[in-house]
Amino acid sequence: MYIEKLALKHNGECGYLIKRDNEEMGSFILAEQKQGVKKLRQLQVSGDVSKAGVLYVFELIQSYAKEEGIRELQVESHSDDLNRLLTHQQFVCKDEQQSLWTYDVINN
Repeated sequence: MYIEKLALKHNGECGYLIKRDNEEMGSFILAEQKQGVKKLRQLQVSGDVSKAGVLYVFELIQSYAKEEGIRELQVESHSDDLNRLLTHQQFVCKDEQQSLWTYDVINN
């Protein structure tokens, strides 16, 4: 799988496609929060992507963030399943009331 950035950019948001062998497997938006901080929004994957595949999608997005020089990714969680996935992917809950999770991208 790989990420394809869309040319469309609106209000600090940019859309991305998740592809495998030129077939679209999903999409997401990265919204600019402040310098070097992006919020992952509207992540969607096709129904044939397994739970392990969803983990791989998160790893792919985290690697992409590192390549792009993003220093922090944010995600708002709305389920216990997503909370477990985020914990597994080394996100930390920074605001329980807003269910805001962050991932510090290590840019070496």
